[in-house]
Amino acid sequence: MKLKSDYKPIVFLGLAIALVSLALFITIEYFLPFAVGIIIALIIDPVVKYFEVKLKIQRGIAVVIVLLAIISSFGYLIILAISRFIFEIGKLVNTLPNYTDYLNSIFDSVSTFMFSVYDIIPKEVMDYLFKNWGQIITYLTGFLSKFYTLAEKLVVIPNLLIFLLFTFLSSFFFAKDKNKIISSIKSILPHNWYKKIEIIQSELIASAIGLIKAQIILIFISTIITIAGFYILNVDYALTLGIICGLLDILPVIGPSLIFVPWAIVALLLGNLKFSLSLIILHLFVSGMRQILQAKVIGTHLGLDPLLALISIYVGVRLFGFMGLFIGPMVAVIVKAIFQSGFLRS
Repeated sequence: MKLKSDYKPIVFLGLAIALVSLALFITIEYFLPFAVGIIIALIIDPVVKYFEVKLKIQRGIAVVIVLLAIISSFGYLIILAISRFIFEIGKLVNTLPNYTDYLNSIFDSVSTFMFSVYDIIPKEVMDYLFKNWGQIITYLTGFLSKFYTLAEKLVVIPNLLIFLLFTFLSSFFFAKDKNKIISSIKSILPHNWYKKIEIIQSELIASAIGLIKAQIILIFISTIITIAGFYILNVDYALTLGIICGLLDILPVIGPSLIFVPWAIVALLLGNLKFSLSLIILHLFVSGMRQILQAKVIGTHLGLDPLLALISIYVGVRLFGFMGLFIGPMVAVIVKAIFQSGFLRS
């Protein structure tokens, strides 16, 4: 009996982690717009309450005003960023004709080299290449199909619009009917349960805000390092390109590689080996700094020990892929909140 009681906390911990992980995975997979809507509603609630109490504005109208203010602000920033990006791209495109002669000379050199290689390569090797030409074409076709698959994924844009629409609607209804929803939950749950759930809820809100802050800080650090690196390398439009690379840090897997890798390849083809290597080194340095700081920054803003934050990030990414970057730390926070609230205490 003593042995069983000793293992009880470990069993509870394992069950809590499993259930919370499953619940978060299902929420993110099927109910993400509504989960985001709830978080937005809880975040804007103090502002809505101020409009409702101090300015005597009806709650529904106050929610609409706050949400429209948020959407307008983000929309303005996005339009500003896009217009600036288009302006810089236009300037960049205007400079491309300067490289035409240089590129033509490179292609001429490559053509001459290929013809000379044809004369040097033994006949047996050429026969083998011609014999297996079909396999080579198949390989190249498969490689190019990856880009086609990437283009197909652009179809997610309508899905993104649907996601944003449902997020906006759910945040509106949750914020507008918050008091009714809370009253309904109170009437269903036992009183002592509700108090503990309130503790978990407040912990979750603080953690969600902390996770967003942590990601913003990491993106800001990556952006500053990238801009500084571009200035050191005397890159034109260092500020704009640095900001773009920093924002691309949001994207899973590829991130700033979308800029750095093709740029380094083009620089190498243009014969600028030093600049190409400098870009790769800068990219590796930025990525390395992000990985080093990630556990510390996320742990600090979520109230987790850096080692626990690192473990939660690693396990989350291994189990859930990119989304595990968020699921892992959130599971750790929720489990911690459950135990602190005494929810599982006998």
